[in-house]
Amino acid sequence: MADRRNIDVMAANALRQIPDPIPQAAGTGLTLVPFAPRHLDRKVITAMRAAALDVNRDGCIAVMQDAILAGIGRDDIADFYIPQLARELGDDWCSDGLSFAAVTIGVSRLQAMLRELGPEWAGDQSANPAAPSIMLIVGQDVYHTLGAMVLSGQLRRKGLSVRLMLGADSQELAQKLAKTSYDAVFISASSGESLESLRRIVYVIRSSSKTSMPVVIGGTILEVEKQYDVTALTGADHATNVPSEALELCGLTTKYLTLARQPREV
Repeated sequence: MADRRNIDVMAANALRQIPDPIPQAAGTGLTLVPFAPRHLDRKVITAMRAAALDVNRDGCIAVMQDAILAGIGRDDIADFYIPQLARELGDDWCSDGLSFAAVTIGVSRLQAMLRELGPEWAGDQSANPAAPSIMLIVGQDVYHTLGAMVLSGQLRRKGLSVRLMLGADSQELAQKLAKTSYDAVFISASSGESLESLRRIVYVIRSSSKTSMPVVIGGTILEVEKQYDVTALTGADHATNVPSEALELCGLTTKYLTLARQPREV
């Protein structure tokens, strides 16, 4: 049976708001959200939930269109509404209100919503050729991919070039790192992962990269492990759940970033 700490929807459970000039949150996978608290429309969340769990997946597009027409921005849907709904699905699973199958389908629909909201966020089309580049890794056999998808979209909207690696094995990581240089590597780690498994990922990064680059670990792993232990026992340079801090520690400040192109209409 899958470890409930590793499931996608639980990846958003640690979402916290931290005031900072750069939008951020101490969420799993260094998930970014605007620092100002937002009032979420419960009717929209209810409609999104129904669409995510419905047999007909077409309702997901319709509910997003309705939300946008009501004045809710795409960024807010991606940064607030989808993570909130993911948390609630996770809570329902933990309380046996939803089955594993239902939650899996719901999370898959949320991921589809993210892709539909901003196809430009799903790739590096919006990045300046000179923009800093980041590899964002979710380890093999780890299920919390939703948080990393939210983060990658947010980083791309800030102008960063992001290579998202979901469930890649050591060989695939080594091949990618041997071919391309990055300015930093972020690892999204859940509370269910071991420091030894993270140490192996860091070792692959160090041994395969053409150039030296900082490695940052974030995620719910930091709810069960101390920052010092994470860095000392894995070999990572930094451990933080605050993306602006991670970017600053890696020397990737916003003055080098360009505004991303706006996504098409849903």
